Amino acid sequence: MRLSISAIKLFKACRRAYQLRYVYNIVPAERSEALGVGSTYHAYVEEITKDGTVPEIVDKETAMANAYYKYIYPQMPKFEPEVWFEQNLGYNKVLVGRLDGKADGAIIEHKTTSASLDEYEFDLQYNEQLLAYMLASEVNTAYYTLCKKPTLRQKQSETTEEFGQRCFEWYAEDTQQKIRMLKICIPQEEIDEFSRRLKKDFYNIHNATKKDDFYRNTCHCNAWGGKCEYAPICHNYDPQQQYIGFERREPYEDSKGSGQHF
Repeated sequence: MRLSISAIKLFKACRRAYQLRYVYNIVPAERSEALGVGSTYHAYVEEITKDGTVPEIVDKETAMANAYYKYIYPQMPKFEPEVWFEQNLGYNKVLVGRLDGKADGAIIEHKTTSASLDEYEFDLQYNEQLLAYMLASEVNTAYYTLCKKPTLRQKQSETTEEFGQRCFEWYAEDTQQKIRMLKICIPQEEIDEFSRRLKKDFYNIHNATKKDDFYRNTCHCNAWGGKCEYAPICHNYDPQQQYIGFERREPYEDSKGSGQHF
């Protein structure tokens, strides 16, 4: 049984959403704007890490990448980007995932957010993804880079390039509130406790799959301030039909980390 921490978190949030994503392999055909910005930013940061290529500022995402290069990159330890892992937890339980990077004795994660960086930093102390990555990497230290998305709006009178430059300049004021690097250390006993809970999660998912017990959690329907992305097909989904706005996509397309969706 191979599961990512994203799959496990979705199961605990709503079994029905988990079933649609990880049993039927159904995903929305189009990513949300927030996911699109984050993915593009990650791709630029990866290029910077691998060969020092810094994109020309032409839009908001390239402005964010240039802010990373100016304010974060000089502080970063040397690390290997995009590291795929498969951690055997015993009894056919395998935790899979991909790190943004791995340094000597630490993991690297890059995050974009619209929230306050102070709030995000506080929440990291209880972050299941962070604990899962530490467990899989057998370390208890992480370097987190946080980049707040620009709150600016493009003016009718400016080009996309001009807007991008204005976004880049936006980071120069109150920089620590907009982009920063954090070093997070978690006590080993907390990671060990998480490992015990994780094995129970695997057990619960196995039982739910065996019994086809994927009930809805209506508290999740409006999580994150909007409708669940599966709301249009949640009640009457038929695996034999194709639905407009959704497509089938395997969650683990290969074991090396490229093309992963989890």
